[in-house]
Amino acid sequence: MSRFNIRSLDLNLLSVFVILWDTRSVSRTSDRLALTQPAVSHALKRLRERLDDALFVPGRQGLVPTARATELINPVRKALTHIEQALEDAPPFEPAEAHREFRIAAHDLVEFWLLPALVETVSKEAPGVVIRIVPVPEPGSVSDLLESGDIDVVIGGQPLMGMSVRSKPLSQVKLVTLIWKREELRRRKFPLTLYLQRPHVVFQLRNNVGSIVDQALAAQGHKRHVGAIVQTFLAMPAIAEKTGYICNVPDQIGNRFAELFDLSVHQPPVDLPPFTLFHAWHARFEFDPALAWLLDRIRQVAAPKQGARI
Repeated sequence: MSRFNIRSLDLNLLSVFVILWDTRSVSRTSDRLALTQPAVSHALKRLRERLDDALFVPGRQGLVPTARATELINPVRKALTHIEQALEDAPPFEPAEAHREFRIAAHDLVEFWLLPALVETVSKEAPGVVIRIVPVPEPGSVSDLLESGDIDVVIGGQPLMGMSVRSKPLSQVKLVTLIWKREELRRRKFPLTLYLQRPHVVFQLRNNVGSIVDQALAAQGHKRHVGAIVQTFLAMPAIAEKTGYICNVPDQIGNRFAELFDLSVHQPPVDLPPFTLFHAWHARFEFDPALAWLLDRIRQVAAPKQGARI
């Protein structure tokens, strides 16, 4: 016996078949499906030809199913139910019941600034969810890692480019200047003379592009004295505490660093343009309710806080 090729069958015909079984009437089936009676009759004709069986024959009280139709009704009804369920909207993400790990690629700035508040929020809403921070990969591999799901979100200082990568601004970041509290600087704005005299501890950008501090100083004909170059933001205030060096850090973590390392916080002596922090994910998971929930929580904790000041 030759195998039935389901690909050659219009699945809409099966819906007509089920309603015909329920109503035992072409006219009532047409009303139920909002089709004309000739359209229902034509669908039944196609089914009969395809299955080589009459399926329904006239009876005293309407259409009567054949033995073949009786064999088919339960499997067909069940199959259509499975298809409908598969095509329904994805079930909502239930944080309180979820057990999964989200992987966020980010630098230590994000770990120190956003992660504590994010984990606090997640721990309350979704105690079974784990947030894992992983290193930011090389630009050439980011898109593949997002597409594969090895990384859920990337947070960084540059918008990500790549096929089907979604990248949007997350927050504006301004720099503040830290120095020994023992200097007893009373002014909110850091004095330019001291800024140029005292060595700075500098965060090393991966792409080696000159920092916005150096660019702003150069525009006014100045150059700072660099005393140390580090790879993590956390090292900057630690060195400043030991040496009296100056460091410039994002304002989101400036006050916290000042508390931890006995430093004072000031506005830089020159205007420094803010830089944008971006977050990125892959379009493949854009409609995943779990990822949508995570992105919403990241945006919440990254939003500017009312009353924030230097």
